[in-house]
Amino acid sequence: MSQTTGVPDNLDELAEYPADWTHTEKRIFPGEHLSLPEACLKWYDIRGVDQDAAPEVSKEAREFLRAEAAEGRLELRKEFGFVLLHRCGEQYFMIVCVWRNKNEMCQAIYSRGEDGFQPYRAAPGTLRATQEVVELDATSHERRGWSRYLRSSRDAAAKRAYLDDACTGQLI
Repeated sequence: MSQTTGVPDNLDELAEYPADWTHTEKRIFPGEHLSLPEACLKWYDIRGVDQDAAPEVSKEAREFLRAEAAEGRLELRKEFGFVLLHRCGEQYFMIVCVWRNKNEMCQAIYSRGEDGFQPYRAAPGTLRATQEVVELDATSHERRGWSRYLRSSRDAAAKRAYLDDACTGQLI
């Protein structure tokens, strides 16, 4: 181990992935905000550049979140936030993020299976999947927007500015 950097001398076995795997380009598409009784959430669809939109899945996801909120399974507290509906091949993951306690992001993760959307079942262990690298790109955009809101007067105009600031384009 290098004494000056703490980096192992041999990196050959770290972050090794199959040679035929490639990191594919994804794009993000803002949708109509989702207004729930206790939250207003920006909406984003994320998919590969070669994948078509699936409005029926977005509709299903919105209906699912409305039901979850109505039944109290999605705990909301008069908040702003955002939803990432991410298509990975034919699989869908949905991440719901809200800004809580002024400067904390809380999230719920769902996946879509044969029975529709369900809470994501994390693998056992201390480390848990939270977001894929392209999802983090969108979250970074939202973090910057929320930080601007926190530094603002936080009046109605600032709230509208936060809601109008959408992440678009290529995610890297």
